[in-house]
Parts: sequence; C-alpha cells; structure tokens
Amino acid sequence: MYVWSMCNSQGVMRSLISGRSRTMCLRLQQSRCDDEFSLRKKQNDVFKAAAKARCETISTKRQPKGPKPCFMVEGMTLETVTPIPNVVNDLKGGY
Repeated sequence: MYVWSMCNSQGVMRSLISGRSRTMCLRLQQSRCDDEFSLRKKQNDVFKAAAKARCETISTKRQPKGPKPCFMVEGMTLETVTPIPNVVNDLKGGY
C-alpha cells in the first residue's frame, strides 16, 4: 500500500505541537499548475538552440497580451429615457 505522510508543527502557547497526516497515494492527483511552465520551458530550449546555431541571442520572456482591437457600432438609434419622479409611500398614507 502506498501511503504519503506529512509532518507539521504548530505553535500553541509558546510550545510546538507536532502532528502527522497520512494520505493514500491513489487518492492524490498530479498538479496541473506546472504544465504550462514546463511546456514553455521545453519550447524555449528549442528556440535557444536554434538561435545559438544562427549565432543570435533571443529573449524568451513572456509578453503581455495587448488590448483588443476597437470596432464601431453602426446602424443603432439612440433612445432618450426620461426619469420617473419618485413617489414616497409611508405608513401614514401621505405624499
């Protein structure tokens, strides 16, 4: 049986209490937060090797996405809206 255990210490009232939690490895899932980084790292290595063969230097830094392209909304008619006056209804029946 595959068991993954973790030891931790927690400070309580000027003393440390140690604990251990155990989890079966069959229930653990591989984290996918690292997939994009590892894929980008492999691609950067390929780009660096190709640039080194050409005797060039390249930047492998990520570039932020730019703003979306603009567009014009045409064929629409403007509609003017008039506000409705506020009517106060209180318990005495007054205005």
